[in-house]
Amino acid sequence: MLICRNHPNVHENVQRCWSCMTAVCGDCRVKIGDKAYCANCKDRQISEIRSGVASDRIEYASILRRFGAIFIDGLILFFPIFLIAMFLGFSAATSGVDPDSAFDDQINILNLIMIPIYIVYEALMLARDGQTIGKKALGIRVVTPAGAQISTGQAWGRAALRQVFFSCLAIINYLAAFFTAEKTCIHDMAARTRVVRV
Repeated sequence: MLICRNHPNVHENVQRCWSCMTAVCGDCRVKIGDKAYCANCKDRQISEIRSGVASDRIEYASILRRFGAIFIDGLILFFPIFLIAMFLGFSAATSGVDPDSAFDDQINILNLIMIPIYIVYEALMLARDGQTIGKKALGIRVVTPAGAQISTGQAWGRAALRQVFFSCLAIINYLAAFFTAEKTCIHDMAARTRVVRV
C-alpha cells in the first residue's frame, strides 16, 4: 500500500510521481498531459515545456540494456536457486537413492522452482516502481504506452508472459524488438507495456 510522502495518514488515491517515483496523494500532485508529478518535479516539467523541450518524448530502452538488466537479475536470483539445488543434492546423496535418478529428479524440481521464483521476483518489483534491481542498475523502467506506472495486474501478467516466452519462444519474443518503433517484445505487446530509459 502506497502512503503519501507529505501526508503519512493518507493512503487512498496515492500514486507515484512519473519522474522521481515518490508516492504522493491527490493534493500533492499535478497532472501534466497524462502523467502525474509531485510538486518538486512539476516545476522542472513546466520549465521544460516553456523551453520547448518535448516533455512527452519517451526514449525507449535498447535491447542491449534490457539483456543487461536480465543478466543482473539472473545473477541475483542464481544464489537462492543454487542453495536450493545444493540442499536437494545433499538430500539425495544421504537418502541412498540412485545418483543418476536423483540428479534427474533434481533438475526437474529446479525447473519447476525457477520459473515461479523469477515470476514472483519480477512481478513484485515491477508492481512497486516498474524496475527490478537489474533495471535500476541500467536506468530503465517498465511503463504503460503513455509512460505511466503500470498496474499490479500488468506487472504480474508481464512477468508470467516473459517467462512463458523465455522458456519456449525466446528468440521470436525478443526478435520483435528489433523491428518495432517502440522496441517492444511480444510480452510487452501482450501486457501493454513499454521499457524506457530513465
